[in-house]
Amino acid sequence: MKTEIILTPEVQAVVDAIKNTGKSWHEIALPDHPIYPQFARKLVVTGFNTPDLEGDEDRIYVNIRQYLILREGNVIHKRLKMPDWMIHEGNVEEIMGKNGILKGIYRTTDDAGEIVEEKEAPLKSQSVQYIRFLIKTKSVHLVDIFAQFIGMYIPMFDKEINEI
Repeated sequence: MKTEIILTPEVQAVVDAIKNTGKSWHEIALPDHPIYPQFARKLVVTGFNTPDLEGDEDRIYVNIRQYLILREGNVIHKRLKMPDWMIHEGNVEEIMGKNGILKGIYRTTDDAGEIVEEKEAPLKSQSVQYIRFLIKTKSVHLVDIFAQFIGMYIPMFDKEINEI
């Protein structure tokens, strides 16, 4: 006796796409290195984790590697461990709305209640809590968060990225 599964072309395309999905959570290409132009380079988010929610830390640890890919043959030559990126309870982010950054008016009054100053400024939230909110409300996908944060990671760790 023999059992086989029969899939429509549409279903087979989904199954194939799942099988061909890479292991990384996010990737971004880097510019050519001035000394090693034989390599294409990219930063790859290889993992992430958070401490137990019952503890005092409210953090996200993002694991990043730099891949050096030989241009000839498109073969990964080396995977270099980069500094982990820790998004911690002290980080803040500007809160995004449908039309850009949300703003509020900060009003300063004197002891008599008279307005001394009013100024508009972006609203900010604690990073990890904001990320949790965005994911739970399905406002963004996890990949979108990695894409935004990797843009900040590159200038922050430029020295480490380019010392290969």
